[in-house]
Amino acid sequence: MGIDAQIDSLEQLATLDAVLKTLVEKLGAQRAEYTALKASHATVETAIAADRASLIEMERTRSELQIDHRNIGQQLDRSRDRIQRSRNERESQAAERELDELRRLQRDRDDELGKMIVLCDQVRNAIADNEFKLLELQEKLSTSEQGTLAQIQALETDVAEKRSGRVAIIARLPSLMGRRYESMHGRGKVPVAHTTDGTCRGCYVQLPPMLFHSLLSRTQFGECPFCHRIIWYTAPVVASALAEVGGEAVDSSTGALS
Repeated sequence: MGIDAQIDSLEQLATLDAVLKTLVEKLGAQRAEYTALKASHATVETAIAADRASLIEMERTRSELQIDHRNIGQQLDRSRDRIQRSRNERESQAAERELDELRRLQRDRDDELGKMIVLCDQVRNAIADNEFKLLELQEKLSTSEQGTLAQIQALETDVAEKRSGRVAIIARLPSLMGRRYESMHGRGKVPVAHTTDGTCRGCYVQLPPMLFHSLLSRTQFGECPFCHRIIWYTAPVVASALAEVGGEAVDSSTGALS
């Protein structure tokens, strides 16, 4: 395979990798969005179940407090009756002490009941809020299952096709060139760049004159000593034409083929 054919394959490969990167990122974002939606739905369901269980316990406690409160009230009535039927000062004082203690207990139960009623109301409100959130999430999930899952499937198909095409292009390259490309690509870098005036269009650093001179014949590839991309010479007229049609070999900010 001549150098021109290799350059064509490398440009196709770098362009395909740029497209693949975008597709994979979009696919990851779609999957993450759908997963987060399902996780939120499960979290809200768990919160509702926990709040309902707590509410049952609180209602039981409130019922027990109400029963205790009624019992104390009955004991208060009996204590008042004993005061009225006291036969001496000693019995009267004992009944008064008992009455004071029962009143204190009744106040405590009133406070506990008041707090429990507030807590029950708070939990009911939390359940109502979460049930509303759950309905919203269910609607989003329903929509997502119709739209997002279809998009995910389409993206997965597109990615698989691009990866298959990538394998075919790699197979056309000499094995050493394919390994060089894959080695740099595996490190998350754009593996190729061109030069028209002695400047690497990947990292925008001036190449050593001897390296640039060796590339002018377009009979061999070089390696940028600064960014280590596979580099070749492209005539200025060709580079200008590529730029005019949006086919600039290397993106000015990332070095990626556009």
